[in-house]
Amino acid sequence: MAGTGYPKQDKKTGKWIFVIETGKDSNGKRTRIKRSFNTKKEAKIAMAEALLEVKNNRNKPNNVQISVGEYLSYWLENYAKTNTKPKTYAEYEKIVRAHLKPSLGHIELQELKSTQLQNYYKEKLNVLSAQSVTHHHRVLSKALNDAIDWEFIEKNVARGAKPPKPSKREMNTYSVEQLNFLLKTAKERTPVFYPIMYAAAHTGMRKSELIGLTWKNVDFHTQRLYIRQTITEANGQYFFNSIPKNEKPRGIKLTAELAKLLGSLKEEHEKQKKILGDGFNPHNLVFCNSKGNIMAPSEISRALKRAIKAANLPDIRFHDLRHSHATILLQANVHPKIVSARLGHSKISVTMDTYSHLTDSIEGIAVDTLDTLLE
Repeated sequence: MAGTGYPKQDKKTGKWIFVIETGKDSNGKRTRIKRSFNTKKEAKIAMAEALLEVKNNRNKPNNVQISVGEYLSYWLENYAKTNTKPKTYAEYEKIVRAHLKPSLGHIELQELKSTQLQNYYKEKLNVLSAQSVTHHHRVLSKALNDAIDWEFIEKNVARGAKPPKPSKREMNTYSVEQLNFLLKTAKERTPVFYPIMYAAAHTGMRKSELIGLTWKNVDFHTQRLYIRQTITEANGQYFFNSIPKNEKPRGIKLTAELAKLLGSLKEEHEKQKKILGDGFNPHNLVFCNSKGNIMAPSEISRALKRAIKAANLPDIRFHDLRHSHATILLQANVHPKIVSARLGHSKISVTMDTYSHLTDSIEGIAVDTLDTLLE
């Protein structure tokens, strides 16, 4: 660094002057700091402060002026698009476009503060769930961590912000009688979506697994189906997600009534194909809409709500059909290992933790059994 010696006195003016060379600007021109003072002491103090400021600035990762919005676009293009699954990228892109940019995009990245994020979370809680806002926090925190790696900023201010704590979703389940009545009502009120509701109740499969189920993965001979892919939707796009090649597909034994229903549904699809050609149900899906297209998750949920309202039953989510399936089996004293396998849980402990509220009723069945066996 040039010009780091003691200040010199200008013989003409009597002023004490120091000059510090600070490097080059974006055009390659040399830059410097030049100041003058009445006394040598003032000049020495000011020069020491200036040298320290220059040193600190040079140690900063990057002085590039970029807004939060500009950086998030850069992050989506250079990280998310190439390092995440298409569905994940679509979700990130929507969060950035619809939420983060409108609220925080105008702020300079290096000027972003934890308190601004805290205010963002507070505002978003007026229109979004705590779980969604927490997801925004995770996305932003990841993006800011990458900004450190890329030398845009020195620290991640998201670490100092406190996202809302998501409340655990309450599990609502139907009894055997309620579930049977719901399915009977759905068959009358929403026949197109009745088969997928019936399958959910009889298998405990997730919505994405049911939407992605194909006929080649239904074995009528052994009365089993196999889950080899899911179909998910994000930002108006559908994504086909295959299970990893080294992972064994989950097999689920069909109930006799579900096997009958699927057999009838397959015959119906074959008739439709003869009439409409290969354009009907091109993905060979077990559950498709009346036009042979992928069933939209939102359409399935709305159909369930219509059936629930018609049956005058307590409101539940589609995912609660899965919970109802597991609860009915556990209350019937089916071994948790079997229930866990049907649900596709990685460990039996996951099943037991999820349905820990059933411990008392299951233990009651066990005690009743002991009463009949022991004197």
